[in-house]
Amino acid sequence: MRVVRSLRCFVLAVPAVLLVAACTQGNATPNLSPVFSAPATSPAVSSATASPSASSAYPADVPLTGHNVRLGEKPPVYPAAARAHTQAGANAFAEFFMRTLDWAYATTNPSYPRHFSGSSCGLCNGLAVGMGKTAARHLWYEGGRFTIHAATATAIGPVTAPADFCSLIRVDVTAESVVDKTGKIYNGDGAHSNLKFKLCAKQTTSWLTTYLARI
Repeated sequence: MRVVRSLRCFVLAVPAVLLVAACTQGNATPNLSPVFSAPATSPAVSSATASPSASSAYPADVPLTGHNVRLGEKPPVYPAAARAHTQAGANAFAEFFMRTLDWAYATTNPSYPRHFSGSSCGLCNGLAVGMGKTAARHLWYEGGRFTIHAATATAIGPVTAPADFCSLIRVDVTAESVVDKTGKIYNGDGAHSNLKFKLCAKQTTSWLTTYLARI
């Protein structure tokens, strides 16, 4: 698949990159069970930008609209259920995080998921870099929107990234294209259903995704 080959190391990010895990996770062998502990700040999971304050629905740099946004659609809001430092809280966060990625593709702007991505998440960071390159070329996404199914628990092992809990989450992705303002198509991909991902997270002031890969 041309798009997957070109995106394997995040040259240009489109939703099809979610099919790839090869260049994203250097470490993959670890803790074998969820750890319940008090939130603690760790350099390995520090976010590049601050999390949203309690008084705001979204971080200030999150775009509220974009070329690929549906009529009346708003950015996803951090769910109250994700504030719990439990497996259920981690599952709620996993669903929210995938929605921030969906919003990034809706707006061709990676700001939202960056707020919730730890430094150990190679796929998270690679997607952000690729999206930034797409936007810098004055291109944007059409389609490629996610349908996100309920997350379920999965064991941390064999992940070595710092994590309190891991979740299994399934995503459907619509067909997509990368286009310019004239409508010229630069690349694209067909629809995909039931893509399965393992998402691991650690809670500091909020959850941070420390590992994300297709399984």
